[in-house]
Amino acid sequence: MTLRIALVGAGAMGTIMARDVYPVVTEQVSVVAVVDRDHPRRAELAGGLGARAYGSLAQARAAEDLGGVDIRLPHAAHADLAVEALDAGLHVLVEKPLALTAEDCRRVAIAAARAGRVVAVAENYPHLRAVRAARAAIDDGTVGEVLALRSTRAYTLGDEWARPWRLGGGAASGLLWDQGTHHTSMLRVLGGEIVAVAAHRAGGAAGVETVTLDVRFASGLLGTSLYCWGTPARPAETEGLVLGTLAQLDIDVAYERPDGVARIVDGTGSRALCAAESYYESHRSIVVDWADAIATGRQPLVCLAAATADVRVVLGARESLARGGAEVPLAPPHLTHRSTA
Repeated sequence: MTLRIALVGAGAMGTIMARDVYPVVTEQVSVVAVVDRDHPRRAELAGGLGARAYGSLAQARAAEDLGGVDIRLPHAAHADLAVEALDAGLHVLVEKPLALTAEDCRRVAIAAARAGRVVAVAENYPHLRAVRAARAAIDDGTVGEVLALRSTRAYTLGDEWARPWRLGGGAASGLLWDQGTHHTSMLRVLGGEIVAVAAHRAGGAAGVETVTLDVRFASGLLGTSLYCWGTPARPAETEGLVLGTLAQLDIDVAYERPDGVARIVDGTGSRALCAAESYYESHRSIVVDWADAIATGRQPLVCLAAATADVRVVLGARESLARGGAEVPLAPPHLTHRSTA
């Protein structure tokens, strides 16, 4: 049965979902309502989807037979609307980060358990073919023993993304909140649970923000992440690097072209490990995975436990910044997972 949903949020991500994703997953999901406070924007997206436009989720729920909701709002609005939707008996897909506090993550988890509904988080790195291929190469021993992990996220925000709520100095804004769960999620797929983090920030030229994270995994592995807004983006960026005793893995991510791929590099050269794709293709996988999790009763790929673990790393990094870069230990993995039960 096709899942009937409301798409909440007609900004940049809502537009991408309405334009590029939902028209090609109609066997799994049908958008019957678009919700946004901005009348022209919601009307435009609704018209393109053959849906109806509403000013609030409550209005959409009263008028439509909904089974789920896709939340594409600014970070600070995620938790409250997810709980509202769950309390109304709806399944939830919510844009990353799940929430801005550990308590709000737990609040969403409690609401999901109470309602018996599925919550998936739209964190797309675990869905990327390149990330999955890299994990498989680690598991089958192709790279040998893993020595270290590195990630890089560096580009300039386009006009459609450079919103005050994202760029401002508030508790919910800034580079770390907007991008931190992305590479935390990728590093956790590749290296396992992260148990400690230390962070450093620099203002840089013209106020360009740069943040680095040093992470320690439960296995003893070390990893680093570099985030920077303000440098020209490449068509395909090597965002992930796995250093092994037998080979290295490059994880290339491409945004506007289908060039993203995982490559293994050793003494004989390099070769691709998967079919190439665009970054945005992974959002189709997110929706299909969410719908299948609802239909089968399994956990989605990025479930509440995984999303909460990502948030805890960002919270630890923010604490580290406040403490001058000191390493901050995180809750052990079993406690992180228990907190979302």
